[in-house]
Amino acid sequence: MFRTINPLCKFACVLLASLITVSCVTETVDSPNAMKFSSAAVIAVQDPTIFVTRGSTIAWLPEAIHFYDDKRLANAPVKALIEKEIIKNLLAKEMILVESVNGAKFAIAYTAALESSLDDTAIIRRFGLSPGNSQVPKDDSNIEKGTLVIYVFENKTNDVVWRSAAQAGVTFDMPLDERKVRMKSVLAEMFQTFSVTE
Repeated sequence: MFRTINPLCKFACVLLASLITVSCVTETVDSPNAMKFSSAAVIAVQDPTIFVTRGSTIAWLPEAIHFYDDKRLANAPVKALIEKEIIKNLLAKEMILVESVNGAKFAIAYTAALESSLDDTAIIRRFGLSPGNSQVPKDDSNIEKGTLVIYVFENKTNDVVWRSAAQAGVTFDMPLDERKVRMKSVLAEMFQTFSVTE
């Protein structure tokens, strides 16, 4: 019936479409419950043949804990922060922390060091994985790459069930409150890779 469109009508349609498109705005809103991850690089490996179930007992394996002290972090309770966050994450996975490794089904340990004490080559050789974080500035004396490796063993067999490594820039003069928040974020990101079943 109508083979051509009135030019005025055509112009009005284009104008209307343009106004609708311009009025659409994309807005990103942070959810208050959203997990905000750190700038750390994280890698993890878990043995698919060994199942960790909720309610399993776990204990520290003291002889496998290696914390490399550094005088530049003398006023920062890094070791205590790491251990506190590990415990919180284990409890969140509904694992039962026990005093003695002798009565536990699983054991947990960690290694924490700055690059000057333990470099990437040594980490790969010792643990078989490295996040390879290369974003840490090399020309800033107030920051150095730090690595945290956490590993869970099956107590009876000594098999490594899960291990995760994180690397991030460690700022020596970081305020304690900020350090706590950062540590919490890094550990949460690491433990997201630790699969615990019913």
